[in-house]
Amino acid sequence: MSKLHLMSKMGIVYLNWTRKLQKDLVPFKITLKQQFVLRALMKKEYLLPSHIADMLYCDRPTASVIIKNMEKNKWIVKEKDPENGKQYFIKITELGAQKFNDLRGASGPEAMVRHDPLNCLSEKERETLDVLLTKVMRNL
Repeated sequence: MSKLHLMSKMGIVYLNWTRKLQKDLVPFKITLKQQFVLRALMKKEYLLPSHIADMLYCDRPTASVIIKNMEKNKWIVKEKDPENGKQYFIKITELGAQKFNDLRGASGPEAMVRHDPLNCLSEKERETLDVLLTKVMRNL
């Protein structure tokens, strides 16, 4: 594995980590991205589709599919912006809030600790990695 490019290693770590997180959500019939949107909507009155795309690091068509699937499950509603007819507000429903609350322990900080790929690192190693990754992110 040492022959792999550093970015490939980072990608493999991320993909394996998200697979573990997603596996915990399978019984709840929700995806990581859907639960991420519900989590954000629990904190805000509404989100715009473009904000959801930005949050999920995806394009608008992909975000639209995620939104449409969540709408089919009645976890969210789309409401037209009264001031801008081309824009929609995405709002969480009671069913969506209930769905999010049902996930306790299967997602969020608890799952991230349970599946933390960095738990093999010392505190000092974590700090060093954080500094280095922050530097790389600023370079993008």
